[in-house]
Amino acid sequence: MLCSRVRWHYSVHMFVTTISKGNTMQRTSIRLTARAALVAALLATGAAPFAAQAAPDHHPRAEAECRNCATVVSNHTYKREPERASGVGAVGGAVVGGLLGNQVGSGRGRTLATVAGAVGGAYGGNRIERNMKAETYTDVRVKMATGGYRTFTEKGAPRFHNGEHVRVLDGRLVR
Repeated sequence: MLCSRVRWHYSVHMFVTTISKGNTMQRTSIRLTARAALVAALLATGAAPFAAQAAPDHHPRAEAECRNCATVVSNHTYKREPERASGVGAVGGAVVGGLLGNQVGSGRGRTLATVAGAVGGAYGGNRIERNMKAETYTDVRVKMATGGYRTFTEKGAPRFHNGEHVRVLDGRLVR
């Protein structure tokens, strides 16, 4: 569109230059007429000066037309433990628990304390290992501009705050 305006402006300029070989009054009249026609054509095609153009209006209707736009409604952060531990925590806990249990009592009581310490230590070591390997996830619930709700699960701490406007791009939330 800009290219056609430039071509039209150039052709008007060439017309005025060609006609300008007449007398001074005739040249002035033709130039004024050509300039008025140029201004009218530019205004008609929407090429008004930047200050005269209206700023874009951000109405709710315009935002609703964005099918991928959404507003964050809530964040729920939680830790997800791995289904299996490597066993290092259980073995380490059993050794430590067995050594501590062996320090208690004598005879059969010592044996029972050693076994109980080993079992308790194995359980405790396994729990510690799983807690250390747990990963943080965040469920982000959003209200889509189209009216529906969607929930996105992201790894890590929350990146978005309640009320923040986001977009869905390739199944992920972006600012």
